[in-house]
Amino acid sequence: MTDWCTIESDPGVFTELVETMGVKGVQFEEVYTLDSDSMQALGEVHGLIFLFKWEQGLAQSDDRPVASGYKDHVFFAKQVITNACATQAILSVLLNSENVDLGDELSGFKSFTKEFDAETKGLALSNSDLVRTAHNSFAAVNPFASEEKRMATKDDDLYHFIAYVPVGGKLYELDGLKLGPILLGEVVDRANWTDAVQPHIAARIEKYSASEIRFNLMAVVASRLDEMRAQIASLPADSAALPDLEQQLRLEEQKRSRWKAENLRRKHNYLPFLINLLRELAKKGQLLPLLDAAKERARAKAAAGGGLKRAR
Repeated sequence: MTDWCTIESDPGVFTELVETMGVKGVQFEEVYTLDSDSMQALGEVHGLIFLFKWEQGLAQSDDRPVASGYKDHVFFAKQVITNACATQAILSVLLNSENVDLGDELSGFKSFTKEFDAETKGLALSNSDLVRTAHNSFAAVNPFASEEKRMATKDDDLYHFIAYVPVGGKLYELDGLKLGPILLGEVVDRANWTDAVQPHIAARIEKYSASEIRFNLMAVVASRLDEMRAQIASLPADSAALPDLEQQLRLEEQKRSRWKAENLRRKHNYLPFLINLLRELAKKGQLLPLLDAAKERARAKAAAGGGLKRAR
């Protein structure tokens, strides 16, 4: 089975990832606060993707029961392959939303796996060429990577993605490492369902020490580009609101351009450039002096007590 790479928790990465799979009309936005005003500014929120540090002790102490009676209306897949949790959490939102254009292939996948159990759904996901290829398109270029695979140890920091989604008037936590969905409660107001999820995310964060701040929350929302273009097209040419909307559209287009450039850099192999640069520096007699200067700066920094420490 082909390995899956780790991918960065980034709105530009996630947006391009789902577009590569054929999904239309959605994008991802980072969420810094779950207060009602901030969430309403995002428009319709299809679901939330939460990244946190996975700790075995906390995972084992989670004794919440798995939901029952969900199989006819909730898509839930077990995670059966390492590093797939980001894409699996994303699909847990998309495949449970009624208002997302999944495209032909993902729609067919959802229909084909409808009657599968959670384990078989997970196997189907891991063997989907469409999903795996889109996910692995964000593999970091590392020409020096060893073919020998290293298993994670107790000293490694492990991170995990889960999803929060409203389905059928109820709020669920979908974690591929669980046996099934966790029912968090009823959704009284579908438009403000994120109010109900706030205490659950806060409670999860509070289980960590005050020094642990590495969390990330992403909202799956409607494409702002599509919404703005539709609004502009619906307005008369002399509308007072038109200049403001056009300015917002330009800002959104600029953001998308930045995302595209950043993703190109993530995927680009800079090794040939670096080799040629070093070769040219060596030809001009500049390489060794630069190396000596770098060594001297490193010695001075270490003498001043500023030595590097390994992140753990």
